[in-house]
Amino acid sequence: MANGPTLNPFEISQRQLDKSAKKLNLDPQVHALLREPMRTLEVHFPVKMDDGTTKVFQGFRVQYNDARGPTKGGIRFHPEETIDTVRALAAWMTWKCAVVDIPYGGGKGGVICNPKELSAGELERLSRGYIRAIGRFIGPEKDVPAPDVYTTPQIMAWMMDEYSKMVGYNTPGLITGKPIPLGGSLGRGDAT
Repeated sequence: MANGPTLNPFEISQRQLDKSAKKLNLDPQVHALLREPMRTLEVHFPVKMDDGTTKVFQGFRVQYNDARGPTKGGIRFHPEETIDTVRALAAWMTWKCAVVDIPYGGGKGGVICNPKELSAGELERLSRGYIRAIGRFIGPEKDVPAPDVYTTPQIMAWMMDEYSKMVGYNTPGLITGKPIPLGGSLGRGDAT
């Protein structure tokens, strides 16, 4: 066990960037730009629970950098989700897309919740509520979400459906990881 302060994931990603920027002799202005996310959303949204109560959930969406194209990255449902984890994962997604020359920037999202404790109806209402909360900041040409920790093709289908209702037309390009009959990719589950 190491002595000293524990770094959070975003601090780790920043240190990795700093080390790489030095090795690459990266322009200081570009380095400064890449140290922080382009956009960080924190949302609070209500969900009607099965017992009739309403619970307010906290969620995040980080769009780290869109210089290479729309941001892209998963949505995580986890009881210990943090903004710093989401920021770090969005940064790492930015680097991954750049390294392999995929025309996307990095994005990531999360909701603080325990999906194992939610009914199917509550999970659907949570998924739709989150998309309503971030909806004007995402889209096929802006930010393309995907599944991640404790999110499934069914959750992606609910999210795509809710966004499609918001904009008034079907938007299969909004989200990846949805079921095949809704425009999902054959083999995606095996590939990730």
